[in-house]
Order: sequence, then structure tokens, then C-alpha cells
Amino acid sequence: MEENLVSVVVPSYNYENYIVECLESIRNQEYKKIELVIIDDCSKDSSKELIRNFIYSDRIKERFWNVVYIEHDENKGAHYTINEGIEKSQGDYIAVINADDLYEKDRFTKMIPKMKKENAIIAFSNIEIINGDSKLAKGIEADNFRGIQKSIKESEVVSYALMHQNVAISTGNMVFTKELYYKLKGFREYKYIHDWDFILRASLIKEPLYIDDTKYYYRLHEDNSFRELGDIADQEVNEVLNNFFSQIRINNVNNTNLSKKLVYNKVENTYLKRYWFRIGIISRITNILRGGK
Repeated sequence: MEENLVSVVVPSYNYENYIVECLESIRNQEYKKIELVIIDDCSKDSSKELIRNFIYSDRIKERFWNVVYIEHDENKGAHYTINEGIEKSQGDYIAVINADDLYEKDRFTKMIPKMKKENAIIAFSNIEIINGDSKLAKGIEADNFRGIQKSIKESEVVSYALMHQNVAISTGNMVFTKELYYKLKGFREYKYIHDWDFILRASLIKEPLYIDDTKYYYRLHEDNSFRELGDIADQEVNEVLNNFFSQIRINNVNNTNLSKKLVYNKVENTYLKRYWFRIGIISRITNILRGGK
């Protein structure tokens, strides 16, 4: 059976220490029919030179179905760069990998067949946290990320886990159909949580698929630490959750797991027991579901 084309979009910005290793993890995929789309968002380091050296070698031209490379002359931000890369792609399925992260080599041979079997429009995998040396990361921050995905197995369905936090962790951990991208009109202009917003909106259409037998290697280092996100992140969370639960309130939902009655019960009962320490945001959500703001 002929493989579907998978387009891997790589937004790159000042990751000279990691970009080649990232690209090699794409090249080493067992899945054959891959389009590589790289967009450098006006890096100030040697990233552009490293990318050029990588893509213009004969072994790369032979490996990929197609290669697209774009260089910005000014920094345009993550959401813009991701959207541009997807618009330039030709794949049936889209994957976006952070330029400092890595794929396990069986990622697409595991994920694409399962997505096709389940007719899934978006899926994500298990994660592992690595450090700047590509070794397993240690410490509180790394353990917190690992703990986030535990809530998936504690939830009845993936969308319930997503209501609390981004259990997919990153845009880079998502694989979705090109059709979904157009249906959602791309990634919205958020600095920190465009990924969570995207998968929440996708879940209103259909349950996301969690695939736990392959890994996405998410790298923690000084340049991407989330220790101090500040007020902007809080504002974005409030706006994204307000939009999400407002859609549920007016029944603008195709996913039957996210009916207003089921979600209201889930928020008032399960959430109050499990996430009592977030009582402020839970109260706000229940108010949105009742019709307030």
C-alpha cells in the first residue's frame, strides 16, 4: 500500500546547537514518503549556514520526496512561521517539530497507520524530556513535564485531560491532517500557547488520538525554560479557555464527549476534587458554561 505524504515543518530560530541533530532525526525516519519544509525565522547565529549545508547534500535530495527552504529577513514569530510552512507543504499529514527537539525513528510508521485506522484528524505521542546534551533530563521541571502526560491515563478521554492542561506538551508532538489545518484556519497569534489552543479547537471536532508506543524527545535548556512566563501567558490561558468553553456552551461541538452537560459535570465534580488548587479558574469556567463571562 502506498504511503501518504507526510510534510514535516521545521520552524528554526537561533538553534545552531541543535538544528542538525533535529534534521537528522527526520532523515532517519523509517517512514519513507516525507516532505521536509524548513523556515528560518531570521536567526542571528549560524543556523542558516548549517541548514543550507544539510539540505544541499546529495543524500538529502535523495532521501526526501521534496525539500522546501525559506529564510525570513525579519523575525515573524512561531505561529506565523508554522502557518507559512504548512501553507507551503503538500502533505496529507502535517507534523511540526521544534528545531531543538528530536523524533524517535519509528514515529510515523507507528502514528500514520493508527491515525488512518481510527480516522483521526490529530494525534500525539508519548514524550521524553532530554537536556542540552540529548540525555534524559533530571530535576523538578523535567519531572513536571513527565507528570503532565500521566493525566491522560487518569482521564476517560483525551479531551478531558486537555481541558486542564496541554498534555500534548508541544506543537512538535502533534501530527494532524492538512484538512484540519484549513478547517481551523491555522494557528492563532499566541506567543506561548498556540499549540494548546490548536489542539483544544481540534478536540471540539473530534477526539484527539494518543499513541503511547513511540516518543517525541522534548528538549529542556536555558533558551526554552518555562519558569517565568509572566502575565502574557496568564492572559493567553484565560482567552483560550474562554473561547473553548464558550463554544461548548453554545453547543458548537461535534465531539459528543464535549457536550455541555458532560463537560459541566466534569468541571464541577472531577475538577473540583482533583484540581481544587485552581479553584479560581474552575469557577470562571463554570460561569462561562452557565452563560456568563
